[in-house]
Amino acid sequence: MKRICFITTSRADFGTLNELIKEVIKHKSFLVQLIISGNHNSKIFGKTEKEINAKNCLVKKISVRSKNKNSKSVAKSFSECVNKFSNTLHNLSPDIFVVFGDRYEMLAAALSAYILRIPIVHIAGGEKTAGSTDEGFRHSISKLSALHFPTMNIYKKRLIQLGENPKTIFNFGSLNLLKIKNNKYLTKLQLEKKLKTKFSTNKLIVTYHPETINDKKCIRNLSIVLDALKKIKNTTMIITSPNADAQGIVMIRYIIKYIKKYKLKNFLFIKSLGSSAYLSLLRFVDGVVGNSSSGISEVPFFNIGTVNIGDRQQGRFMVSSIVNCPVSKISIIRSIHKILNNNFKKQIRKNNKMENSSKVAKKIAKKLLYFNFKKYKKKIFYDL
Repeated sequence: MKRICFITTSRADFGTLNELIKEVIKHKSFLVQLIISGNHNSKIFGKTEKEINAKNCLVKKISVRSKNKNSKSVAKSFSECVNKFSNTLHNLSPDIFVVFGDRYEMLAAALSAYILRIPIVHIAGGEKTAGSTDEGFRHSISKLSALHFPTMNIYKKRLIQLGENPKTIFNFGSLNLLKIKNNKYLTKLQLEKKLKTKFSTNKLIVTYHPETINDKKCIRNLSIVLDALKKIKNTTMIITSPNADAQGIVMIRYIIKYIKKYKLKNFLFIKSLGSSAYLSLLRFVDGVVGNSSSGISEVPFFNIGTVNIGDRQQGRFMVSSIVNCPVSKISIIRSIHKILNNNFKKQIRKNNKMENSSKVAKKIAKKLLYFNFKKYKKKIFYDL
């Protein structure tokens, strides 16, 4: 029996990984382990660990620093993650370690596994985010990994450019789409009860993360975003927490103070919606504003527009429902009015089509079961 270990550090990655975990559990050849860490254990980020259904998994919970005020505190958190993850992985001794995405916690976990000679599987590698330090984290994880599951062919090509062997790279599509299809959706009444509000006006979800490539401007940029949102009339702003990057905790405090200062009754701050509620809410809102990757990879499939602010997601593949704009009050206001325009909404519904993704998790699970990790145990740079 193969021991396969997954790690989750946030609502975003678990929502996606969960589809694969459920599929892997079906195979009697796997013993599934799950490390829960990062934002999941933090009250300020919504204590999302309680939403994780880890039935049929051996679970290890690891608390790490998540109240990151600056780059220095992120670096300290990284070292703490390496220390704790290496101990846990040594004790679990998995045959395969699955890592998703590009967070610094994921890099710490991958680095620990690599030193312990545990084969790493990287999901969603080869992507670009020029405005974020996640860019370097993601590519570093890819270089440590033995097996890759990018979500598009363009990302597969980038992995080959990085020197990864094409025989270790498989593009079966995105697990995000499977997550969207299989989500247990809440009704409008259930959401109103959960959020303690009535859906009577236009509604926008707002998630604005730090641009970690230049975190000194985070509060200035956040202030511009909030000033722009304040100018949008007859619209409820459902604001979720930025993530645990440098300046993340500072930004959360600023949002709370801003709402109180201006007595903004149409601003609703939520620490974390949770994966199911977040996807459910996308069925009832009129658009999404901010710089979250969800606005690029998930929101378009709900036939609503995304206002993508700044450079954090620069380099990702984007569809026509995404409106890019700089961190400028006037530009943000104009972009929001654009996605709320009825003609724009009609065009989105015409262009957006959800691809068939029902077999993505099955294909990945099968490859995990039969892939010859021993053959590629020795990392050799693949020259073009």
